[in-house]
Amino acid sequence: MNTHRHQIIQSLLDCGCLLWLTCGMVAAQEAAPNIGAATLQLETISLKNGTSYRGLLQSKGRDEIEFVEIFRRPGMPMSATVRLIDPAQVRQYVPLPAAERQLLTEQIHRLRHRVAIEAGNQQRVMLVAAPANRPYTWEYSGPWFQLTSTADNESTRRCIVRIDQIFRAYRQLIPSTNDDHRPLRIVLYGSVDEYQTVLRTLGIEIENLAFYAARENTIFAGAELASYSRRLQSIRDAHQETLRELDTDAERFRGQLKAFSEKLAKQGFDREQIKEEMARRNAAWNRETLLLERQISETDRRNDASFAEVTSLMFRRLYHEAFHAYLADWFVADRTAPVDRWLNEGLAQIFEVGQLDGDTLRIDTPNATALARLQRDLASTNSLALADLLVSTDRDFLAAHAHITTARHYAYAWGLAYYLTIEKQLLTPESLASFLAPSERSKLDRFETLIGKPLREFEFEWRAAMLKLSPP
Repeated sequence: MNTHRHQIIQSLLDCGCLLWLTCGMVAAQEAAPNIGAATLQLETISLKNGTSYRGLLQSKGRDEIEFVEIFRRPGMPMSATVRLIDPAQVRQYVPLPAAERQLLTEQIHRLRHRVAIEAGNQQRVMLVAAPANRPYTWEYSGPWFQLTSTADNESTRRCIVRIDQIFRAYRQLIPSTNDDHRPLRIVLYGSVDEYQTVLRTLGIEIENLAFYAARENTIFAGAELASYSRRLQSIRDAHQETLRELDTDAERFRGQLKAFSEKLAKQGFDREQIKEEMARRNAAWNRETLLLERQISETDRRNDASFAEVTSLMFRRLYHEAFHAYLADWFVADRTAPVDRWLNEGLAQIFEVGQLDGDTLRIDTPNATALARLQRDLASTNSLALADLLVSTDRDFLAAHAHITTARHYAYAWGLAYYLTIEKQLLTPESLASFLAPSERSKLDRFETLIGKPLREFEFEWRAAMLKLSPP
């Protein structure tokens, strides 16, 4: 037991001097009301637990509802969060008439790059134990991917929920146009050693903690989940021991408090005096108990942060690689010509830095590494022309080239995709489909059609915007 806490509790149990304890109160900021723009009508969904959301029902399946909650906070732009709701928990849904619903859908489409994606419930993940003869422990099959894992149950569930979030984010920015896609397989390893050993058997030597094998439509990924799980279990065991000790101390405290009350009565103290002293000692005990519970909650919060730290590099690369799979199979699966490499890599870099805010994922944060590299290059006397980026090939992005060349093309690809998608919102599903449609026109002609102006004029605006953009 913590020595300091033990001394405090012991002083209360021994009926010694009353200890006046203080502890900081954590005040939750009151959430701003969720109201739409004055002219925007919203749908409402009410749950059996009393919770209500206002926004748009985006999709409804047998096991899940996606509801886009709309926020309008004073002094801030409108934003939205995709809520994942169990249909069995819905008490009432109030839809809009078709015309108003279409207006709301269009408004949400304009917000798509600022939409936050709520995490699903880990316990609802349909994770099953793998047969004993398999080289992994767990299996999962969902609408976006199939996953096998050698990690522990809880870590695997956490990872599945996080990967599911990013696929929902892909769909918000670039809605799927292909329902007949190949099943994507993800193989998750509980240690980096295990992951790298498997890659070496495949003849692959890379440092990235996720790798996409396009032909097999499989992503291999690994992180130190096993060691994290062991540390987490050790902490939880210590917490359980502390709580057991607290229960024992509480029983002793109640017994000694009763004895002390009887002692005061024998000494001639009246009922009100005894009641007041008992209330003081109970309040001191309760404050110490509350402080301990808060310490445990804070440790749990740090455990969540530790999970994010352990998995951050893996998820960053996995988000990147999974986007390539999404674009290939959910959006352009029927195309014979490959997607322009700058566009594919640029969009993937937007998603790879998806930011977790609590349990929600945001994708509108600039990629700090790419931005810094891009701004340095744009400020130099030998910057890359957009015309050269637009006609770049796979070789310009291959890691076999000098690192500075590879990083340069990636940085420019990110900057151009970010500007088109987030800043100007020119990459809509319709414009993207038109841009990627087979054509005899040159890449430069197709791009000028996309941006609606001459490349020279656009490039001047783009460079100014990128040099002005602040890092996150």
